[in-house]
Amino acid sequence: MLDDPSLWLFAFAWFLAGFVNGISGMGAAMVALPIVAGSMNPAILVPATTVCVTIISASTAWVFWRHTRWHALKALLVGAVPGAAAGLGILLILPTSVLQLAAGVIMILFVAWQFNHSQGKAHGDTVPAGLTAGFFAGFVNTSISFGNPPVAIYSLYAGWNQLETLGSMNVYTFFVCLITMAAHASAGLYTMDVFEHALFGGPATILGMMAALPIAKHISQAVFRRILLLVIAAAGVVCLVRGLLAL
Repeated sequence: MLDDPSLWLFAFAWFLAGFVNGISGMGAAMVALPIVAGSMNPAILVPATTVCVTIISASTAWVFWRHTRWHALKALLVGAVPGAAAGLGILLILPTSVLQLAAGVIMILFVAWQFNHSQGKAHGDTVPAGLTAGFFAGFVNTSISFGNPPVAIYSLYAGWNQLETLGSMNVYTFFVCLITMAAHASAGLYTMDVFEHALFGGPATILGMMAALPIAKHISQAVFRRILLLVIAAAGVVCLVRGLLAL
């Protein structure tokens, strides 16, 4: 096992993923997948990725636990349930490529608008806004596997600070991943190969997060907001590329 280069590549990818997640609160899978996707069987890649995302979200959430916006999370998680159902339903009507292109355009336009307008007054946490963001998070998570950008957009709308964003987004991701892992387990996707990759990727992503923490503590709120917007933009570009390649 130790002489398998694919396992070390997986560990390296998830170290970088943990670092990015520790800085921005999201984007772990978006960083790791392009590095390892070409060298791994999808039957191993998908469940192993879910395990690693669960580990990094749990680790980051634990560090920033006391900053979590629990009231907002309740609305986000409740809204995600009908959103997930709608996402599954839309897959029966529209191809994934169309959904990816639409999501990518929306994310990029949102970021462009944010960068070209001064930051407005924070709206705070409201149940209608939380339910709406949760709905779209569940929708895009089940339809194109990109659930965090709507939550990140909501965090900017509500005016969460850096620590609240790092804690709340990762608690949200952790709960969503638990549901996904249960679905994977019921489908029998967890094999020894999956656990071997998780054994390498899990500790590596925690080390990446720990390496990011000293840097994250010295990032101002304004810089953190720009980083979060750039990660949302990167997610939009990934969606566009996936959509175009799938046409």
